[in-house]
Amino acid sequence: MNIVNIIEPPIATYKILNVDELNQRLQACHQSQFTGRLDIHNKTSQSPQWSLFFRGGSLVGGTSVLHSVRRWHRQLSLYCPQLLDRSREGTDLSQNWNQQTLVGLVQQGKMSQEQVVSVVAGNLVEILFDLMQLYTLQFDRLMHLTYRQLPSETAITLPIRISPALIWQKASQQWETWQQAGLGSWSPNWAPVIWDAEELRRQTSLLVYHNLTTIIDGDRTLRDLAAKLKQPLVSLALSLLPYIRKGIMGLVEVRDWNYQTQSTHSSPPITPPPVQVLSSSPLVAYIEDSRFDCIAMNQILAQAGYRFINVRDPVQALPILIEQNPGLIFLDLIMPVTNGYEVCGQLRRVSMFRNTPIIIVTSSDGIVDRVRAKLVNSSGFISKPIESKKVLSVLHHHLPLTAP
Repeated sequence: MNIVNIIEPPIATYKILNVDELNQRLQACHQSQFTGRLDIHNKTSQSPQWSLFFRGGSLVGGTSVLHSVRRWHRQLSLYCPQLLDRSREGTDLSQNWNQQTLVGLVQQGKMSQEQVVSVVAGNLVEILFDLMQLYTLQFDRLMHLTYRQLPSETAITLPIRISPALIWQKASQQWETWQQAGLGSWSPNWAPVIWDAEELRRQTSLLVYHNLTTIIDGDRTLRDLAAKLKQPLVSLALSLLPYIRKGIMGLVEVRDWNYQTQSTHSSPPITPPPVQVLSSSPLVAYIEDSRFDCIAMNQILAQAGYRFINVRDPVQALPILIEQNPGLIFLDLIMPVTNGYEVCGQLRRVSMFRNTPIIIVTSSDGIVDRVRAKLVNSSGFISKPIESKKVLSVLHHHLPLTAP
């Protein structure tokens, strides 16, 4: 029986506006020796996205809807790799790790109590890290936290006690290190993918090229790779940063693994490779400060066979664009300091961009915006969200790919 799926009436529900409030609630559970679970969800979902389990005020487990199988696999690979080896020989492991699974593994002598503590703690640190990043980057940060008792028949019997304060401290340190490295807008749950293998080969040694193309398959996330390579997560991400900034690589969102697939293969299933992006492919620029919109645009363009650069600071856009000379420019309308109309007018005053297609991108699709876009000589106008059909229609009209 999976206790995550058992719905009990809530004891109390609170709105959580920031990270500090969440921390206060966790520490209050410790002080009151709470036994039960905390469910956390945003305003758009009725079901919890994260759940934290307590016994006598100590943490004994946690889960989330995002990448639960990947996380289970990562923690086992780090702290109990022999168990994964046994799973490939037919040992049954639950698709979603839970307390009952761990209790059974300890009773069967397949995991020690120390290994269980490490697996559970590692899982909890990742969950809290993700929550901290979400609160930091998301504009609408309202979350709801619900206290629930656990039914007596699902009493938590796992013989571990983990301090909420200790887990919070570890997650905070990791999040702070991640931000200080300039990675704050990246999710460690994103998977690196090689957009331009030809250019990567030119810029690296044969050994580095072989290693990168062997481990980066567009499916393993940064966290998956760090666990597989036994490397610090930040160091791994920083080693890929130069290639991502040049558009040779990108980062994409991926689905969770199917554990039955994982249990029968030594490596994750490889997704179909993207369309090969050559160094001679047309270059498209996107002036946009939203990392998430840029990721969406990057995926669409790369799959269509275009090279891509993102300029996040509109003030620095002109010198970068002059150096890169893109064949088409997508331009966000609403940005800090300036706006898309002003940037478009500035670009049109530069001779090399006088005839370059410039497409205004905005969440507003009113007649006034369209008129103003024409006044600054923009070439077109598309509305958010960034969708493949809209983007490809613009490319087909203004910058079609030529046959090789």
